[in-house]
Amino acid sequence: MLKNLVVAVSLVAATWLWGGRVQAEEPTKLRIAGILSAGKEAPWESSFVSPMDRIIAAKPHGLDIEVNYTENVYDNAEQVFRTYAETGDYDILFGDTAYADAIEKLKDEFPDTMFVMSGSGNRGLGGNAYWIFVHAHEPAYVMGQLAGKLTKSNVIGAISTFPAEDTNDQINAFFTGAKEANPKVKQKITFIQSWFDPAKSNEATSAQIAAGADMIYQMSGAFEVCEERGIGCFGNYVDMSKVAPKSIVASTIVKWDPHINWIIDEWWKAKTMNAKFDAPKEPRWFSWQQGSGDLILNPAWEAKMPDDVKALAAETAKAIQGGKKKIELNVNEPKSD
Repeated sequence: MLKNLVVAVSLVAATWLWGGRVQAEEPTKLRIAGILSAGKEAPWESSFVSPMDRIIAAKPHGLDIEVNYTENVYDNAEQVFRTYAETGDYDILFGDTAYADAIEKLKDEFPDTMFVMSGSGNRGLGGNAYWIFVHAHEPAYVMGQLAGKLTKSNVIGAISTFPAEDTNDQINAFFTGAKEANPKVKQKITFIQSWFDPAKSNEATSAQIAAGADMIYQMSGAFEVCEERGIGCFGNYVDMSKVAPKSIVASTIVKWDPHINWIIDEWWKAKTMNAKFDAPKEPRWFSWQQGSGDLILNPAWEAKMPDDVKALAAETAKAIQGGKKKIELNVNEPKSD
């Protein structure tokens, strides 16, 4: 009788403490499948893999985390997601790009699996389908200030993949920073209509240089022409100075750490509270102040920059990271002047 009473009281206490649910045993392991649209060496994918390595080492919630990757998935997403889900061995299927169509077909069939999609081209699905977003417009704004101050022709370019929310945001902020630093700036914008095509990117770079551009935000990842012509170019997602040491002025750095940690926290919360996944319909993203990115100057360019230019960039970065300066998030498609 006394034993039954103790059990009943314990259950009531647990239910009260966890909002009507009995706390589950805390997991000790987490298995993640990283589903990449291109190879690990590509800038976007590299910006995802490096933070994942840091988080594995940090062991959030004391978890032993194992991540297995499949690369170059984009055109075969549904089958890759299904193959992982059917094994029953993976807790989170973490996609690095627009996989909403594939995930929508699978999420209800595998309700105990967390699905993750990233960036533009997705839509809110809720339930066990989570949507994260990276906006690198804040460091891009500071890079624009550098371009505006360093240009000699007052013509600045941007070459990107497709017009999308997570490319438009950076381009718009880049040119806003450039024009606020130098009102004489004229902008040239080219979308190569491909996620990765070095030949098209180099052709577009040559065309912009012919039109007078001497500073180019190179978002499509090809720097051969920049190096050959000796103009200033800017990298994206990861530090590109090692790839193009003569031409790279600076690079925006994408850090997925807060996004990945948020996903793991959401998974942990559901598992330890015996709750269903309950993803918001809106994408979750984090600011520079919250650790989502950074700006890295190429030391070779930094050494020859005027002191006032370096000071402007440093002061602006500090103000943004400290929350004293807000950079507008503008995802409208940019146009050339």
